[in-house]
Amino acid sequence: MTKAHAATQSDVARAAGVSRSLVSLALSGSPKVAAGTRERIEEVAASLGYRVNVSASSLARKRSSIIGLVLPNLRNAFFEQVAACLGRAAAQRGLTLFVTVGSDQPEVLHQAIESLLGVRVAGIVLVSPWLPGEDLLAIGEEVPVCVVGRRSPGGRVDSVRVDEQAAARLLVDHLADLGMRTICYIGPRLTDAASRHDREHSLVRAAETAGLAFEVRSCGEDAGPATRAALHDHPEPLGLVVHNDVLAIDAVPVLRESRREPGADVALASYDNTYLALREEFSLTSIDQPEDLLGEHAVDLVCRRAGLAPDDGPDTGTEARSVILEPELVTRASSLGR
Repeated sequence: MTKAHAATQSDVARAAGVSRSLVSLALSGSPKVAAGTRERIEEVAASLGYRVNVSASSLARKRSSIIGLVLPNLRNAFFEQVAACLGRAAAQRGLTLFVTVGSDQPEVLHQAIESLLGVRVAGIVLVSPWLPGEDLLAIGEEVPVCVVGRRSPGGRVDSVRVDEQAAARLLVDHLADLGMRTICYIGPRLTDAASRHDREHSLVRAAETAGLAFEVRSCGEDAGPATRAALHDHPEPLGLVVHNDVLAIDAVPVLRESRREPGADVALASYDNTYLALREEFSLTSIDQPEDLLGEHAVDLVCRRAGLAPDDGPDTGTEARSVILEPELVTRASSLGR
């Protein structure tokens, strides 16, 4: 094999003169494969450089100590915080977190997941993955999977997320109490954030309950233009809800340019309550998602599926587990004024 072409299971199968499915079973340690056949396949795999280092030690242990984490990107401070919490939760169990970035491109995301399967991780945690449910279900059949910040599609895919409906009620009630008459949600394109669908629909329901007008505007990586357009179109007291803190900071200078007074005729709020929201120059009102709990529950669910929890064997059940956490609204100058 050259460096330009990494060995695949198909390559191993051709070299060993067996089927790809038999290679998969042998390298996964299945007892269905005869010992002699497994040894021959492992030798061929090693000679081709296929999944050698971590995979070989995992086979020797019969159980991996690595949990894979797939982040959508490195732009969002929330993903950084979740990764740190997952790392601590994994370390407390004597496990190692292997982090990769999937991006919003399907081929890149699939390659990242395949890389984790290649090092024979005990399980995979995906944060806000933009993947069809059927793809997640298929991955869950190969390895324990937990999604963070998204509903489970069912099957053997577990999930941990904040209660979006409760978060929406907190935000809308806060903005209504400030006298805002219209709510404008500014969110990324649907292909950029798996959480947008739930977030948007939860805000719609909360606004209807509060008797407020509601509209949605999409943005790219900069929420400034959408913010400027919303302010132009709505001279009435306007509540701006931006999808996350990273996008919300784009709205801050636009509000300053508009000369509208936060807490009086405009109010800005967002999600995630990252360190960006804490900074004095932004001072964002934001929904706090308990990253420590997200990390602890995600690692726990993966460990239970993989049989890594104390005194637990692998959980072969087909019913998805969902952990839904309560959000908290932290109010600051972006909605209250200074």
